[in-house]
Parts: sequence; C-alpha cells; structure tokens
Amino acid sequence: MNRSVLLHGLTAGVVIVALGWAAETYSAQPERPYSGSCSTVVQVLTPPNVFPQELRIDLDCTLAHLGRTTGIAFQTVTPLGAPNGAILTAAIENTTTYTAANGDMLDQSFIGTALINLETGEVRYIGNETFEGGTGRFEHATGTSELTGTASVFTGTGIYTVQGRIGY
Repeated sequence: MNRSVLLHGLTAGVVIVALGWAAETYSAQPERPYSGSCSTVVQVLTPPNVFPQELRIDLDCTLAHLGRTTGIAFQTVTPLGAPNGAILTAAIENTTTYTAANGDMLDQSFIGTALINLETGEVRYIGNETFEGGTGRFEHATGTSELTGTASVFTGTGIYTVQGRIGY
C-alpha cells in the first residue's frame, strides 16, 4: 500500500512540475528586434493657441513583425514653458493602435519631447513607445522602442523611425 501511495504521489508531482514548465514555456514572450518607419498626417483637434493641443495622427508604416501597417494616434502636446527664441519645447504623449495587413492590432503608448520652431514650423521629436498588448498575435505584446521623427506644423505631414525590441 505504501508503495502505491508513493507511486501516485510521485506521478502527481511529475505532472504538476510538467504543467508548470509547460505554462511557463507558453507564457514566455521572446523579444525580437523591432524597427521601421511611418509617414504621418496630422489633424489638430483643438483651436489654435489652446493648450494642451490635441492631435489625431494617421499613420502609414512599414514595421518589423507587422509589415505594411496603418495606424491612428491621439496625441497631447503640452508646452514646457515660454519659447527660447523661436524654439518651443513641448512634452508629447500619445496612444497608438497599429493595424497589420492581416488585421492584428498592436497597442502602444508614447512619451517624448518635441522642439517646435515657431518661425519655420519644423518639429523634431524623440521619445519612447511601450507596447501594451493588442489583438491576434499581439494580444500579450510587450517591449519598447525609441522613436525619432520630424513634422511640419504648416503642412501637417511628417515621418518617424523606430528601433527597439518586441515580445509577443
């Protein structure tokens, strides 16, 4: 009888360890290199000279692991004080949903800084995006990337590049 109890206990222990290992294996999200670029079309949602500015940014991208991608970002632009000559420094934050050609979506948040030339309308910005899940293969996506770009206040267009790591 003791041998039978010992055998059942040992079998149960092996099964529990195996299930724990399998769950850990399936939940692991190997990080992969992530990079790409997006062209942007900006629509200002708040009246001129009202801060913080609220923007809608439509994206046309080519991104690693998503391929040809569209996206929509909603951004807040908050000046960080008075202009220094013609340059206004602003904090920028946004949430974005990228949609891959197959319909899978990747959600991210972005925090960065912009330098806005009030004379030329040129905007240069840099910051970090953080992946926060999505749908399909990106349901549990994680990772970060550095984003750098330029835009024009006068034309409402721009471009940015990303470089980082993504796990899904």
